[in-house]
Amino acid sequence: MSERTHNPMHDSGDAALRLALRGLRQARDPGSDLWPGIEARIRALPQASTPLEPRRRWPWPVAIAASMLLSAGLAWQMRPVDAPVALPAAETRIATTLVQREASTLTVQYQAALRELEFQPAPANWQPGLEVLDRSAAEIRSALQQNPDSRLLLERLRETYTRRLALSRRALYA
Repeated sequence: MSERTHNPMHDSGDAALRLALRGLRQARDPGSDLWPGIEARIRALPQASTPLEPRRRWPWPVAIAASMLLSAGLAWQMRPVDAPVALPAAETRIATTLVQREASTLTVQYQAALRELEFQPAPANWQPGLEVLDRSAAEIRSALQQNPDSRLLLERLRETYTRRLALSRRALYA
């Protein structure tokens, strides 16, 4: 029962509908010309008696002034700096102690991590690389003694310790 059955009455209804729809396609002329009414309403609208005022051209001077200010500001920002501003002695001491404390904490953590990795000695062919990294760390620590507020040296020490630990880990699995 789910299949559609052919119904001849249904086909004849479709044909009649198609014929009726074709009959709707007939062209018709409008009963009257619409343009005269539209034209009359346009003419009835009030017309502007005075001409429009010309637009003021104030944005150009403002734009020129803004660009001059911008160029002056950029020139001021790009000027060479004569001398770095010195920190007061108390702030220098605090910064120095912070960098020194960070370096000593970093060294303690590095040595603890290294002790955990050295329960098995590294292969002999890895030793020269490990020794070079150890010498570099010692030189950086010595440079930090001479220049205790150098953040650059602190970062280099951190990188050296990281490389040494990574090489030691790789040596364990070689």
